[in-house]
Amino acid sequence: MRSAALGHKTCVISTDQAHSLADSLEKPLSGRVKKVAPNLDAIEIDVLYEMETRWKEINKYIADFLASQGMEGISVKEMTVWPGMELISALFYIWDFKRSGKYDVVIVDTAPTGETLRLLSFPDISDWYIERLYNVVKNMIKLARFTVGRVMNTPLPSNDFLNDMNKIRERLMDVKAILLDPNQTSIRLVVNPERMVISETKRAFTYLCLYNLTVEALIINRLLPPGLSTGEYFKEKLKEQEKYMEIINESFTPLKMLQAYQLPTELIGRKSLEKLADMLFEDTDPIQIYSTEKPMEIFNEDGVDILSIKLPFSTKGEVELYKTNDVLIIKVGWYKRSIVLPFSLAKQEAAKAEFRDGRLLIKFEGGKKVANEEEADEEG
Repeated sequence: MRSAALGHKTCVISTDQAHSLADSLEKPLSGRVKKVAPNLDAIEIDVLYEMETRWKEINKYIADFLASQGMEGISVKEMTVWPGMELISALFYIWDFKRSGKYDVVIVDTAPTGETLRLLSFPDISDWYIERLYNVVKNMIKLARFTVGRVMNTPLPSNDFLNDMNKIRERLMDVKAILLDPNQTSIRLVVNPERMVISETKRAFTYLCLYNLTVEALIINRLLPPGLSTGEYFKEKLKEQEKYMEIINESFTPLKMLQAYQLPTELIGRKSLEKLADMLFEDTDPIQIYSTEKPMEIFNEDGVDILSIKLPFSTKGEVELYKTNDVLIIKVGWYKRSIVLPFSLAKQEAAKAEFRDGRLLIKFEGGKKVANEEEADEEG
């Protein structure tokens, strides 16, 4: 709302299946972009609407296939919504808006941490699968049409279906380029002064860096305002908050931190949102970029090529490295990323890895392949 008030053409997209954007704005929203204020549009992703309008060929094939298996009517409509549909739709709206130039600012109001990480890593993961399977499946279908396809009742995917799948891959690669450009895209994490929330936010920060996405600001939300009653309850709560604020500052400095205090009433409607904007941004423009630091970079030090990845809050025991041909696989906790190495590094072996100032440094030179970071650290 502050972005729109300053004259930026703004659109906000909600990707959470349990949408709350309409409640916050006190405006009815749907799967279609709707104007909610001057310079401000909003949309809540509706997967059924997306399937019926954006992915007609995919929807038609899945519906025909399920009908051939004895499923009809409402069951078919529900089953044609395949996993990850809302994630792809949100990414494609970013692609649409970037291509059309309709908006100056696109704000994605994301789901909780796990869903958001799946959303942001989707271009990488889908490209890996589509690149390896698309041509194989395409050739198999061509063969099947002239053999079993002539006698079986189960429908085979059409050329239009295959074209849709290929378009998904191409567009996701375009979206990936947008997401990885810190001058176009940044992530702002929201944290409350509570132990579990701080821990989850630290993990999210690490995983986002793993996917080379720039986190440029931290919003500290629901702080108790100064000047509260000195009753026993508030004394204890303020003391606890003070302790957690020290942890937040120690953990996330020098990241830009924006602060918002707990309001006396529920955060719903224009007036409440304006108060929140005043607290967070004061008289500054909320779309200014606070940092363009890239989590991943390649440089040469003393004749050795080094791949540097920012992995805050990680320890050597949590990181595993594997190299297969031109692909380096990095695993941190439950998350894994495959990085296609540039030609200059693909021909070398990952000989050593170490942590330095919150960054994982992987050194490429003659020597043996790294099995995991802990082993490499011991060798170093």
